[in-house]
Amino acid sequence: MSKYDNLKFFKKTKARVNHICMKCGQQINAADFYYAESMKDKFLHSLHRKKFCIKCYEEYFKNKI
Repeated sequence: MSKYDNLKFFKKTKARVNHICMKCGQQINAADFYYAESMKDKFLHSLHRKKFCIKCYEEYFKNKI
């Protein structure tokens, strides 16, 4: 657990290049939607932000609630 966990949220993004889902390893193709981790504070940035495909994102938040 990080001290910045309360500043993180996930934003729906349209892919311009191919990405890999951090949970299942499935390829996210260009023009597909995925959820990317973002920070609420504009001065803080994540070097390796998490990227989830839509399916994994829905499973991730079902388990959190």
